[in-house]
Amino acid sequence: MSDELAHKKGADPKPETLFQKVWGGARYIGTLLILLAVAYYGHSTHWSFGYGAHAAPHSEHEETEVREKLETKEDAEEWQVSFPSEKSLQQSGIKTVPIEQRTVTEKVKTTGVITYDERMFAALSSRVSGTVWRVLKQPGDTIRKGDVLVVIDAVEVGRAKAEFFSDLVDVESKAEILAALEKASASVPERQIREARVNLREAKIRLQDTEQTLINMGFALKKEDFEGLKDAERSAKLHFLGLPDSIAKSLDPSQTTTNLLPLTAAFDGTLLHHDLAIGEMVEIGKSLLEIADMRRMWLKLDVPKEDANRLVLGQVVHFLPDGLDQDLDSKITWIDTEMNQKTRTLRIRAEVDNPIVSSDPETGNEVRLLRAQTFGIGTIVIRESAEAFVVPRSAILHADAQPMIFAKTDALTFVAIEVKLGPQVGDLVQIESDELRPDLEVVCQGTHILKSEWILNHVASTP
Repeated sequence: MSDELAHKKGADPKPETLFQKVWGGARYIGTLLILLAVAYYGHSTHWSFGYGAHAAPHSEHEETEVREKLETKEDAEEWQVSFPSEKSLQQSGIKTVPIEQRTVTEKVKTTGVITYDERMFAALSSRVSGTVWRVLKQPGDTIRKGDVLVVIDAVEVGRAKAEFFSDLVDVESKAEILAALEKASASVPERQIREARVNLREAKIRLQDTEQTLINMGFALKKEDFEGLKDAERSAKLHFLGLPDSIAKSLDPSQTTTNLLPLTAAFDGTLLHHDLAIGEMVEIGKSLLEIADMRRMWLKLDVPKEDANRLVLGQVVHFLPDGLDQDLDSKITWIDTEMNQKTRTLRIRAEVDNPIVSSDPETGNEVRLLRAQTFGIGTIVIRESAEAFVVPRSAILHADAQPMIFAKTDALTFVAIEVKLGPQVGDLVQIESDELRPDLEVVCQGTHILKSEWILNHVASTP
């Protein structure tokens, strides 16, 4: 029995009949035809078996082809997506909103600081060594141009005054000698007249030199102001040279030195600070006090390098200083020529008026609103567009990095419009395009469905 089973297992299989071979080949060919039919139908319908089932392009290559097609925009129908019925549109979940028009301001925010106007700021120092003789103004005092702030007692001043007096007398004396010789020229040798002329010229040069010395010390001096005066009058005028009459009249010439050098204000302003004391030694070039015209202040703002190329002179600046609740309005008046190497920012400057808050009628001192070295937040208006078109941020989509929107053209049709993006205001984004108009409705929900359909249409129509 076992031998018979073993013989059956080892027996050769029966060969296929002709019918079996034909039937197997037919089934193979039939399956192949079905697959080919499915593939053809899928390609002809972009593999969509009902609206809304489209997928996005399967590769970056396909999206690049869409972009190239988009740039030509030869066929308007290629930019449209249409629904077959109102029901299918409702089932898609697409919603639209009217496009809005409003004023859109593109801004750059940065930090800044209030400083003095450097053109109207001065640190005063003495041009000669000496000691502080009198301090006439105190920090915070309002000063006027020409006011004496402090008086210095300097030996060099007394010496220069004496030399000027002597040289002035010498010039007049030599001028009289020359005049007498020329009057008697008939009986005087020509050589003697020439020598008198040379002596007079040398005397005038020395007088001019001593006059310039006093001017360099800070005195407003002209030798013509002393011509025709008697010696006593000249001496009195030189004694208190540069001091205002209100001070000079209160001084006793016999008890007051001639070494006095007044330091005066070169412009209207405020005395900021000083630490001077009577009798204190003063060195040449050492800053003694500072004054500033506070009627107008500078705003210095540091703009990030990413926004530096967007700046131009005249752009509006709004600055909110620390401690104030109201912006200061100004315009850019200066843009630096180089970036700050440490902060990688670009400095700009604007100017603002500094209004008076209060004043003292007795002293004339004023308190102004703005103080130097006050920090704050600045807003620079880069551009302001009136009646700009804005849409919700959800309405913006991209095709190969190109921003675009879908606008409703009729009840069932939407068209793709390329746009240029502007600044964002809350949840709204400014857009620009020649195809925009106030009565448009734009898709704000379901844009991905329209994008998928639109891209597949373009891919299918690409040669």
